[in-house]
Amino acid sequence: MPAPASPTNPPLPATVRALGWTSFLTDLSGEAIYPLLPAFITRELGGTAATVGVIDGIANAVAALTRLPSGAISDAAGRRPLILTGYGVSALVRPLMAFVGSPVGVLLVRAADRFGKGIRSAPRDALVTDLVAAETRGSAFGHIRAMDHLGAALGPLVALVFLLVFPGAERTLFLLALLPGVATLAVIAALVRDPPRSAPLSAKTALAGGLSRGQWLLLGAVAVWALGAASEQFYLLRAADMGVESGLVPAVWFGVGLVKSALARVAGTVVARVGALGALAAGWLLFAAAHVGLAMATTVPTTLLAIALVAAASGLAEPAERTLVAQLSPGHRVGAAFGWYTLVQGMFGLVAGILVGAMWNRQGAEAAFVLTATLATLACALLLAVVRPLVPPLTSPGAPSWSPS
Repeated sequence: MPAPASPTNPPLPATVRALGWTSFLTDLSGEAIYPLLPAFITRELGGTAATVGVIDGIANAVAALTRLPSGAISDAAGRRPLILTGYGVSALVRPLMAFVGSPVGVLLVRAADRFGKGIRSAPRDALVTDLVAAETRGSAFGHIRAMDHLGAALGPLVALVFLLVFPGAERTLFLLALLPGVATLAVIAALVRDPPRSAPLSAKTALAGGLSRGQWLLLGAVAVWALGAASEQFYLLRAADMGVESGLVPAVWFGVGLVKSALARVAGTVVARVGALGALAAGWLLFAAAHVGLAMATTVPTTLLAIALVAAASGLAEPAERTLVAQLSPGHRVGAAFGWYTLVQGMFGLVAGILVGAMWNRQGAEAAFVLTATLATLACALLLAVVRPLVPPLTSPGAPSWSPS
């Protein structure tokens, strides 16, 4: 829930609170299904581990490639239509996993689900930028990320309890994903609203791009960081290598989600005190230190502590990143700026999975985590050296493309 309002922490707009609930419900549904898919594909549908990797890679690529045009179009057509469409696609196609009969069917459903995510992500973050004053955007993005991670933490537990009561009923669980999806659409229909547009763009102008120099340099730093931000599956694999029993993996996943949610909740206060760039640099440095810890860990407790630090770093950095994107965004192209940000993050994240996985297989987990720590440190250095001089004050009104009501 949002933190209590105060003179320094004004209440969030109803639309921002509603977007938090849409993130919660969507991740609750998605994370109840996602951890079950590898076993479902290999045991029931005859796929292999390679099949799982290909499906996940293609699905995430679809999401990444959709984000840029969606964000740019929202600068011309409005945020809400694309947010509703994106959540609607995911809500309607995700339950179809209950009826698939082959790995190809899983691929089609997963790709369509991620297509919906790609449509909604940049317009949602742009809408938050439209509605919230510059100095409180950290709190707004922190609220949404906290609700997102809370849903992601609870999803696997819901699946675990359901399958304990109804063993082997994965397809029924997949079908029940329709319920939170419908609830998500109801929240959007009732509570999510675009503020009046003051200077709408034509679709052609919106798609033309035109980011600021600071935004391009930030994208470069994000790209370097994303190269080291590989799948969280590597953390669970490290925990298993250290001796964590497979039955406890959902508990580890739950803990990661709770830590991310808690840190995202306080990220707004950190951003307000030290600035978005300072908070982001702190998050990336903590991320690097945590990966050094993962490389050096030799016991279950030290491994779990390092994983918790990674989660804390992510919870702090995510709202700060989005606040910084908003600060550097050129007038009337906030959606395009978030589209570029999520595109770069997603595409380089895909490369990261291949890079870290290859390093893991050839030289071991220790070398893989040293590589990720090095990349995060380099990204932080770039952030402070080349982006910092171009960041305007957090209280600067900028040039929003919408007029908050």
